[in-house]
Amino acid sequence: MDDFSKKAVVMAIAIVCLTIAIISSFSIGNVVYPIKSILKNDKNENYISKNIEENAQNTIDDEILQTLKRGASGAVCIEASSRRVLYEDGKDEVCYPASTTKVLTALIAIERLSLDKIVTVPKIAEGVEGSSIYLKAGDTITVEDLLFGLMLRSGNDAAVTLATEVAGGIDEFASLMNEKAVESGAHNSHFVNPHGLHDENHYTTAYDLALICATAYENPDFVRIVGTKQRKIEVSGEARYIANKNKLLKLFEGANGVKTGFTKKSGRCLVGGAKRGDMQLITAVLNHGDMWNDTVRMLNLGFDNYEMIPLDNALLTKGSNVVKVKVNQTVTPNWQNVKYPLKKDGSEKLVVEFV
Repeated sequence: MDDFSKKAVVMAIAIVCLTIAIISSFSIGNVVYPIKSILKNDKNENYISKNIEENAQNTIDDEILQTLKRGASGAVCIEASSRRVLYEDGKDEVCYPASTTKVLTALIAIERLSLDKIVTVPKIAEGVEGSSIYLKAGDTITVEDLLFGLMLRSGNDAAVTLATEVAGGIDEFASLMNEKAVESGAHNSHFVNPHGLHDENHYTTAYDLALICATAYENPDFVRIVGTKQRKIEVSGEARYIANKNKLLKLFEGANGVKTGFTKKSGRCLVGGAKRGDMQLITAVLNHGDMWNDTVRMLNLGFDNYEMIPLDNALLTKGSNVVKVKVNQTVTPNWQNVKYPLKKDGSEKLVVEFV
């Protein structure tokens, strides 16, 4: 074969390879949804799958359902004040929570410590593996700045410092965590540390985590901290500037929290929060590779399909699906002003039962 023929063959092979590469790049076998492309849902269909309310059955678009299920171990979206489940897929599946554990750690610390208290970092907190705000034994820092370091930068050293300050040790703090979890309605969880580094005995479910977070959202200081995008903190008088790892705060209208998490055993985890009008939603995804997109989808379907209805307007609802809400008038004397999420399409009838 002469030189010209050889060059022609090489050129032909190159063209074929280039063509195959171009075709392959348009494969739709594994669709990736850019976050910004799903921030707005123009459809008016009802996407909600199922919930825990009696006789309230819903449907969900198959495409969105499959997208949410892809790689999921547990996912849930609840309305915070009522704890009503608006979407769930494996909400009770036991998973490792990684750093989403810190939602519970922060809640306990806020409840038990003064935010302006100055704390000395213990030796046990220095050099804790994983995410860090680079504290050293003997450093001084306020509880509030520790909380910002915990929730914005996921500092494991901040977690240990707070746990030690609250309870004197990790095991003692873990006992408080488990007590608070049960108090929040989280009955399928067990915690052994304040940071979420892997331990076989440290686990939760998406639903439990959402319930814990809903309890935390009753505390204004917690909401303020997790909704902060960036913050100056001081460690031993030295100013440090930290930014929140939670991309949701920039990507979703109304986002106001809350916490990311990752270990090799847990996979990617995210507890999300967003408020529009008088509706506060909480989401939790555990072991979700596409945690940002799936969280945005759940928030969209919640806001797009539900609205808050005052219990006093229950008689005005005429839907065929009955949703029962039990009210203790002694505990909630102004129950008429309490609002509950109902589907916007009018298919649900709200029934108030007094206990």
